[in-house]
Amino acid sequence: MSSFDEKQAMTLLKERPMEFVKYNKNQLSRVYPAGTRFDSSNFMPQVFWNAGCQLVALNYQTMDVAMQLNLGIFEYNMRSGYLLKPEFMRRADRTFDPFAESTVDGIIAGTLTVDVISGQLLTDKRVGTYVDIEMYGLPADTVRKKFRTRTVPYNGINPVYGDEPFVFKKVVLPQLASLRLAVFEESGKLIGHRVIPVVGLCPGYRHVVLRNEMGQPLPCGTLFLKITVKDYVPDGLSDFAEALANPIKFQSDLDKRTKQLAVFADELDQSVDE
Repeated sequence: MSSFDEKQAMTLLKERPMEFVKYNKNQLSRVYPAGTRFDSSNFMPQVFWNAGCQLVALNYQTMDVAMQLNLGIFEYNMRSGYLLKPEFMRRADRTFDPFAESTVDGIIAGTLTVDVISGQLLTDKRVGTYVDIEMYGLPADTVRKKFRTRTVPYNGINPVYGDEPFVFKKVVLPQLASLRLAVFEESGKLIGHRVIPVVGLCPGYRHVVLRNEMGQPLPCGTLFLKITVKDYVPDGLSDFAEALANPIKFQSDLDKRTKQLAVFADELDQSVDE
């Protein structure tokens, strides 16, 4: 096993990313916080998970966003302590660039849509609340400080947000991506959060139990969401993809249009004869 402080590991990641991934297929890498972090703050573990580092050590006493990600990731397998890396990060015959911006060979990119409908029993205070939605993964997939609901004033019990759905159009590598939901008071104070790996999201209407700053479940606080997960389809090909995915609906729409055009039958027949 090799141990690197975060600065050494970051240098390897930036200068030789694909070699670092290859190295981690056969060797164990431990990455730990630099000694200059006197405040016990944490680096973002995601950047080293992207390179296949197996032991990414954090300052456990600091429950910041980095630790929230760590707890959320390892909650996915019932906190057993181990997560298997994706196959393309383990096979000797595959190469992987942790800075990939286009679709990875053999991996289908995804599209994730999150509709934040309402909150339940978030706080007993008579304060306004809003929800931030972020994604962490490859640099190309990471989206921060972009998606936020409107603030619902004076309601921490059952706020209804009613915003347009938030769309992560192209998630290059869903296997390494996680969704973070965070509820705040209007003052910016965190009420609760939840981190869920994208591959662990269940489509449909879902109640998501929130965690407090210490990572413990809130007594009653939940968010009511609608989750939609699809394969990524480039702009301009959505109709074609829809026809392939639902040929019966496509044929039904085609038949309906044919019947609608029947009102012009005489004129159409005449133009054909001419």
